[in-house]
Amino acid sequence: MPFFEVDGQKIFAHEEGSGRNLAIMIHGWSSSWFAVSPLIPYLSQRYRCLAVDLPGYGESPALPDPVTIESYADLIAGLIRQETSRPAILVGHSMGGMTSITLALKYPDLVERMILLCPTVSGILSWQINVTLSPFVFLERFPVISSIISVFEPMVGITDRLLRPTLFADQTGITMQDYEKIRSDTRRRDQGRVRAECFRAMRNNDLREQLDEVKPPALVIWGMEDNTVPLRDASAVARQWPDADLRIIPNAGHWPQFETPEITERYVRAFVGKPVKLLTLDLDL
Repeated sequence: MPFFEVDGQKIFAHEEGSGRNLAIMIHGWSSSWFAVSPLIPYLSQRYRCLAVDLPGYGESPALPDPVTIESYADLIAGLIRQETSRPAILVGHSMGGMTSITLALKYPDLVERMILLCPTVSGILSWQINVTLSPFVFLERFPVISSIISVFEPMVGITDRLLRPTLFADQTGITMQDYEKIRSDTRRRDQGRVRAECFRAMRNNDLREQLDEVKPPALVIWGMEDNTVPLRDASAVARQWPDADLRIIPNAGHWPQFETPEITERYVRAFVGKPVKLLTLDLDL
């Protein structure tokens, strides 16, 4: 399996493609590289794609210190420097979008452009998440309670009862096979501590007032029925970041790359197919 080491920290990445330019693909909270997998088949035709497991998720060992969004951004910046001398394209879903924006603000020269899927901007998730899932998140900080939840979860279906309505549209197009993989990532054992740390890290990383400082061009895609990262964050993008190419997709929730893959692919293909000089020119105009 392809592991990379950045400043002593091991990080797993699913790798496809062999282009001269690098695409770093970053999943969201309580997830893995699989979250961005629908975009890999066509992005890998143009880029060398590294879809990472952030430390503490998937196959990547946790950070030695508590998670911050900036620490994740610093690690990805180090990976970019190791693997290419060119600016990279960032693809970020949910918390991965927040990580991408944070990286672009701190290291703009490392980023060519960004594709952001339902990015966490304010760090304040929907009331559904805060009412239903956040109590479990904070209880899971304690290993004993996390083990108890893991034992009883398959019997009572906590994930299906609480997670599915908050992540997907009412008439979602996601397949059962993809849903089961997303669910298994969400309930992966031994990730209780990092889930709690990331939940807190997002709330401590409100980016709304910094959006107008983002330099790289960005495509921002949102599901109209996103019940995880609410559309008020999309409103913040429209208000504070008018240069971003904001697209709202009907019949999609928090996972448009799985729920409406054809529309999402069409937007992404158009964005990556345009030379960055023209994207920058459009911003200047």
